[in-house]
Amino acid sequence: MERNEALVTVTGWLNDVKDFHWGRALKLAVDVRKKNHQDEWETVDKTIYDVTTDSQTALDDVKQVTVVGRIVGTSTFQKRDGSTGSAIRVRAESVSVAGAKTQEAAINEVWPTVNPGQGKIDESAPF
Repeated sequence: MERNEALVTVTGWLNDVKDFHWGRALKLAVDVRKKNHQDEWETVDKTIYDVTTDSQTALDDVKQVTVVGRIVGTSTFQKRDGSTGSAIRVRAESVSVAGAKTQEAAINEVWPTVNPGQGKIDESAPF
């Protein structure tokens, strides 16, 4: 039987980093964007992610990170304007500086190579 779990990859703005004896807590903000009446993209809200990790990736002067992990719940907090906001809690398996992948790794992620023994690519396939 397969495990029932929510796995996510999030690239967001790093708002806060706190180190503890057990690991690290990060607060990420991801822009929620939509097109307005002038057909231009605008940021209408932010989704907040509270991330815990064992990772000790150096994050000095880092603005964006990519987190791969498991959703473990939600939490609420008070926004600066006094209203209540919510955050998605994530337990990270990895944290990396956004855009830190090599070009080759990024290409292989989109266009994986065929492993020997798995067969050949069907050039006549319509997709």
